[in-house]
Amino acid sequence: MAETLSSPKRKYKPFSILIEWENVLLSGNSRANIMLSRVIEQANKIEECIELIISANTHQPSLLHRPRNLQPQINWKLLINPECHYYELKNKAASVAKGEIIIFVDSDVIPDSQWLTNILQGFEDPSVMVSCGKAWIDHDSLYSKAFALFWFFPLKDKIGLIEKPKLQKVNHFFANNVAFNKDLFLKYGFISDEKASRGGCLFLAEKLMEDNIDIIMCEEALVAHPPPQPGAHFVMRALAQGRDKILRSRNFKKNIGFSLYRLVQNSCKASVKIVLRHRHVELPLIQAPAAIVLALTYYALYFIGEVLTLVHFKPIYKISI
Repeated sequence: MAETLSSPKRKYKPFSILIEWENVLLSGNSRANIMLSRVIEQANKIEECIELIISANTHQPSLLHRPRNLQPQINWKLLINPECHYYELKNKAASVAKGEIIIFVDSDVIPDSQWLTNILQGFEDPSVMVSCGKAWIDHDSLYSKAFALFWFFPLKDKIGLIEKPKLQKVNHFFANNVAFNKDLFLKYGFISDEKASRGGCLFLAEKLMEDNIDIIMCEEALVAHPPPQPGAHFVMRALAQGRDKILRSRNFKKNIGFSLYRLVQNSCKASVKIVLRHRHVELPLIQAPAAIVLALTYYALYFIGEVLTLVHFKPIYKISI
């Protein structure tokens, strides 16, 4: 039921919103500007928001001055750390944040209209230390529709289709859309592996679970995520995902047999998803073969990334995404 004027106003702990500014190099400034506009619009409506922190690794003249539409009680900070990348930028922002709660959102996602209120729902229970949302893939072309169907993010119109509690315990989260009790986060931080690209959120989730710290998923806290950019980023993303899979696998699964099994499994699953769910993203059935070819190409590169890692091909460890 929508909140009415007579409803008690929700009260939150003071919180900071932290935005890495590296993904924007791939997704583009126009998308980042939409993200920032959405975040500011929502932050302005919640008095417990005390600051927005942008954490970048390159000079950002357009971000030096606070946005005009940002409410005066919300502080604006720009951090420049030239030697840092994705997870390190997040850790740097957290280290200077003043809020009791810190909320991470990426520069390449576009939050839904009630994203901020929804992700804060998790903290209405004082015992909750970690609250995360969901991401779905933007789909307005054959390329993006294919990724929406076969990649690891859920389909937007499948979210909420099955009745689930609005808040539920999960065993993982994505770093593009997650909030923490700041003291807890500073104790752990995103765990970086110099050989892996984006495994830090998985490593951290595993550590939290080992220490019996619950991760709460807010089903209605949604952001739109772009697919990998066509071309070099597509290739690097697939190779890096295969590499990271090997690095995260148990030792007995680090062999060519399991890699071949995953290639067949990923290819079959992707093809079935595209054929059975094409209507969910308004993909004409006649375009399904092209989408399947795209998926098979991606997972072939994923397989190559696994194999190169198995043979300790050093350049594969230098790939970033």
